[in-house]
Amino acid sequence: MNISKILVAECSIPLPRVLRLGAVEIRTRDYVVIRIETEEGPAGEAIGYPRGTPLFETLNGMGRRILGKDVQMRRRVMSDLEHSNIPARAALTRGLSLIDIALWDIACKSAAQPLFQYVGGLRTSTETTQVAGYYIDQRSISEVVDEIGHLQDEGCSRVKIMLKGDDSKFDVKYAEAAAQKMPGRVAADAHWSWTTLTEARRTSRYLDCLGLDFLEDPFPASDWRLTHELRRDMVTPIAAGEDVFGAQTISDLVAGIDILRVDATTMGGITGAIEAISLAAGRGRTVLPHVFWPLHVHLASAFPTVEGVEVIPITYGADPLDRLLTHMPVTKDGRMIPNEQPGVGIHIRWDAVEQLSSRHAVIA
Repeated sequence: MNISKILVAECSIPLPRVLRLGAVEIRTRDYVVIRIETEEGPAGEAIGYPRGTPLFETLNGMGRRILGKDVQMRRRVMSDLEHSNIPARAALTRGLSLIDIALWDIACKSAAQPLFQYVGGLRTSTETTQVAGYYIDQRSISEVVDEIGHLQDEGCSRVKIMLKGDDSKFDVKYAEAAAQKMPGRVAADAHWSWTTLTEARRTSRYLDCLGLDFLEDPFPASDWRLTHELRRDMVTPIAAGEDVFGAQTISDLVAGIDILRVDATTMGGITGAIEAISLAAGRGRTVLPHVFWPLHVHLASAFPTVEGVEVIPITYGADPLDRLLTHMPVTKDGRMIPNEQPGVGIHIRWDAVEQLSSRHAVIA
């Protein structure tokens, strides 16, 4: 089956409120979608965040390189792409990831199986980690604590809050109140707020007394040595890795953390995510995927060391995937059930893409 046509589109969806994460302000949620069509077979689809990268342009250029290639030789297709511009490998990773996901989507559809069954199949539902406390700069701590209680009543087994990152006294007070609501089952995301060990230690020594389930991303992904050193100071488990790529880098990171954050849309697609899960398992570490739950629920349902999936409740409007996707997986009693339609779980609403896209390209 040869690739006959590729569609790429970029969509920008305004958020209901300005989302602030430390010094970062997010006013729109931006997505890039891709569809790879074959001459006589199924089409494959994928979606990801550009996050400031030229993802649309990257996919446009890569699409021209893979036109006419045989999708049944997806490792050859990906290998040729990766080696076509080795110096720019880091900048191209998000584009490579989405193409790999789309090729896996074609493979699963050709086999008439959902991804979790295609790669083995372990369970038919998985635990969810719900992200709470979005827009904390515009809400009260008590309001978020009530939200956590509501999620707990719905069966959620773990909640993650986003620290402000620019106010350590507030963050400690906030995390303490949240942790008291669900003892041992609240995690905190520092979203790369700290740049020095001194700064991180001043806040983390107080957070370390709260019994948090884990502390995520104390430093940027490239500063894994600082993450390791902070981990040696703490009792609280450390989670990191969603923006790391490459087997060697992942292996280095995993050696000094507790939970590897895996994102197939950033670390080499399904192929890269499975490799990362294996590297973590080899070190005795577990994995928690980063959002994109319609896709990642399949990995959580196929591999024993994947703890579950991370979900941003649709009611927040902070990650409006439902505006662009159909067949969203069902959550019941705190557990998510993967979609059993053939494919990787990404089913794009192209009518919505047409309405919301700021630009698009057709490569044929």
